[in-house]
Amino acid sequence: MIAEICFAQEQLVQVNGNNYHVFAKGIANRKSGPPVMIFENGMGVGLDNWDTVIGKLSEIAPVFAYDRAGIGKSDKGDEMPTVKRVAKTLKTLLINLKIAPPYILIGHSMGGVYTRGFAGLYPDDVVGLVFVDPADFTETKQDWNSIFRKIGVPEKKINEILYNRLYQPSQVDSLNFAPWSEGQVLGELRRTDFTYLRNLPLPNVPVYFFIGGKFEVPIERRSKDFDQESFFLERTNISIERWKKFIYSSSKGGTLIYLSNSGHFPHRDDPISSIGNLKILLEGLKK
Repeated sequence: MIAEICFAQEQLVQVNGNNYHVFAKGIANRKSGPPVMIFENGMGVGLDNWDTVIGKLSEIAPVFAYDRAGIGKSDKGDEMPTVKRVAKTLKTLLINLKIAPPYILIGHSMGGVYTRGFAGLYPDDVVGLVFVDPADFTETKQDWNSIFRKIGVPEKKINEILYNRLYQPSQVDSLNFAPWSEGQVLGELRRTDFTYLRNLPLPNVPVYFFIGGKFEVPIERRSKDFDQESFFLERTNISIERWKKFIYSSSKGGTLIYLSNSGHFPHRDDPISSIGNLKILLEGLKK
């Protein structure tokens, strides 16, 4: 717990003996008005990844971003960053800083998984959910395999690819523990078809998805086992159908923004669209 809160834009905040690097703007003297936008970074990525959008958004709403343990300027952690542990840490940071709900949660890539977890564990805190090209927490192993079948990959090769993706043993990477451990957490969730997240409640709030439609893997890095671009396009089309169902599961509705010229980082590739649509979400919450 910190003795005195000073809302410099960047500071270190202690939780369970670890210092976490946080960025907060528009929080001081906050009494009422728009909810706080809470940003959850992608795997192994620091909060500066939001620098294309967070400044403009802070002009219309309070914002908060942070580095998870071992990333950016935050202290290295030695525990696996499970969905529950990351959500509890974020909740404690917000409590320590006296940043009260309501929140709009904005998660990119692996941050989308953590955002879904926080929303399920603390549903009363949340008034909006935004998933920015997320790791697909609606996808099952069968969904994954079916895409390969559609593009003509032989069954034996499909089994090999699935094994290498989810079951190949991985030695602890102590030098890069944070991104390595987050990858292990994602792998375990995938092995169990995201059962933990599926069993968490979904708050009845507007749900936004920003999806990058640009295939970016360089030719020299593409798989020699299958047509990776065809896989990407097929997977994106199928995932969009599941994400639409996810949006419909909330009576508050939502939006799916498909950005054909954006890759995995829509907020960086097309910040104008990202900022504009988040403004629309904020305006809608005022009604």
